[in-house]
Amino acid sequence: MTPEFNSQLPPQADAVQEWLARLRSQQGLAKAQETIFYLMRKFPDHLGLQVLRDWHDPVWWKPIEFGAIRLERRGPEHFEFLWSLVLQKEFAHQLKHLPPGLTPSDLMLVLSNESTAIIPESRAITWVIFKGEQPIGMSMFVNINFKNRTAEQIMGIMPGYDTSFLVADAYFSSLLVAYNCLGLNKVQGLIYDSNESAATLQQRFGFQREGRLRQAVWHEESQRYLDLIQISLLHEEFLVNRFIQRYIGREARNPFLMRRQEWPRSTGDRHRE
Repeated sequence: MTPEFNSQLPPQADAVQEWLARLRSQQGLAKAQETIFYLMRKFPDHLGLQVLRDWHDPVWWKPIEFGAIRLERRGPEHFEFLWSLVLQKEFAHQLKHLPPGLTPSDLMLVLSNESTAIIPESRAITWVIFKGEQPIGMSMFVNINFKNRTAEQIMGIMPGYDTSFLVADAYFSSLLVAYNCLGLNKVQGLIYDSNESAATLQQRFGFQREGRLRQAVWHEESQRYLDLIQISLLHEEFLVNRFIQRYIGREARNPFLMRRQEWPRSTGDRHRE
């Protein structure tokens, strides 16, 4: 604990946030959690500390069970599986966030950083999808923007496991996190035009096709620009989609997934707006 946090005056939330980031990096997540919970006991009415405490709640790191799958927050313990995905170049290309040229040390550094990150600072969350004890894919939200309540969803399930039920379980559990736990209004997808089947599947799940971004990204291996198909699903559409709501209603209700949260619109954006 630094001296400035030992006084009887409430600390500045920005200073605490920076200190917690250093603690997570240098001493681990548990130390940062211990520190913010101590400060909350000392200053229980401090709204800024309450938000930081909520983002450090251990529930964000607990596995999410839904239907036949389990979502585990990505970390160093998943290195072997994730490195196998990196080596599957076409699969990694579709995921977009496993870039070509990634080395084992690069990947381990990414996983180590992610394992202690809080969402408003990383603006992302990534899970490994499990069926039983078998990892079968990844689900992630990136570019999370709390001011606009938006995020991009990316998901990939390995061939042989991409059955309709497993895909739906992974999609809908992830969307419950997006709309309820993260309080988002809009989830969007940016899909390579060569992966038309993925866009069609998400349309079956209620997403709307918004258009095509022409020559939006450079593909190193083919040495050409690629188009992206842009799709999205609004919170209000999610709530009234009969297929989605019937499917969700069949599963056990995880309290964490079912509680809608409202985060400050400035969360995580103070250095970016």
